[in-house]
Amino acid sequence: MLPQMNDKFDAFIAPAREHRGGLLFLGAVLFLLLAYTEITFGLVALFSIGLSVTQNIPLAESMGTVSAHVSKPETPVAMIGVLLTFVAMLAAVWLTVGLFRGQSIGTLLGRGGVLRNFLLACMIVAPFQAIAFTLALGSGEAVPNLPLSNWVLWMLPALPLLLIQVSAEELVFRGYLLQEFATRFQNRWIWLVLPSLVFGSLHFDPTRFGTNSLLIVAATTLFGVIAADVTVRTGNLGAAIGLHLMNNFLAMMLVSMDGTLNGLSLFVTRIHVSDHEAVRQLLLMDIAALLVIYGCYLLVMRWRERR
Repeated sequence: MLPQMNDKFDAFIAPAREHRGGLLFLGAVLFLLLAYTEITFGLVALFSIGLSVTQNIPLAESMGTVSAHVSKPETPVAMIGVLLTFVAMLAAVWLTVGLFRGQSIGTLLGRGGVLRNFLLACMIVAPFQAIAFTLALGSGEAVPNLPLSNWVLWMLPALPLLLIQVSAEELVFRGYLLQEFATRFQNRWIWLVLPSLVFGSLHFDPTRFGTNSLLIVAATTLFGVIAADVTVRTGNLGAAIGLHLMNNFLAMMLVSMDGTLNGLSLFVTRIHVSDHEAVRQLLLMDIAALLVIYGCYLLVMRWRERR
């Protein structure tokens, strides 16, 4: 059942009501995309210059090396580079809100128990993630990727960057875009699904996932709808960020699919991303698990409301 408009969500989207011009919104979205692209390019250039100086190689060669590692992050350093690109996304949405709304980025986060909702979501998801991790190891479907001691050291920079990554995505899709669409359309299907569909479409990767590319889009769109749903119910991004963080921690830091973003993962699956049939089964199980977690979250929320 789709969540109803409520006082918490009405307060969450209120900052967007002050700036509802269609052309202004279009300009803001274009600026956001441009700023993200340019800042990302700037970061890649900065890393390339550093590599060129330290390794004494031509700048063009170092830029090619950095770009190749970011596009196929099979090492911890490459994955750190990928996560750092989300600093660009965070900066881009911060600039967009400041320039086009004259507001702080905190207006996208919402108020009223952000940290509490974040921690609650993490605690609800944690047992399911622990079960999934145990089953992956117990079934022999996961093999070591990084030595435990190395993995622990890499988690020191990786975990803060992972929090930046999921927070940046939530601020854009369940913050800025959800607020903007919810102030323009009465139909809940539009403002719940449309930003989520954009989010899912950005995960379309036929080169890596082949015939499963549309299923990846469907799975990430479903996650986006669920994240939007909990945002509507709570009136802030705390729960959405918590769900996103736990999901990505399992998939990127604990057990990654071989051939994906596995540079920082403790284990990788025996199944390679090119095994389309096996990957399809894993994706369907992941979708089912996501729906179960979502159902449990709603039950906990309903129980808390009745206390």
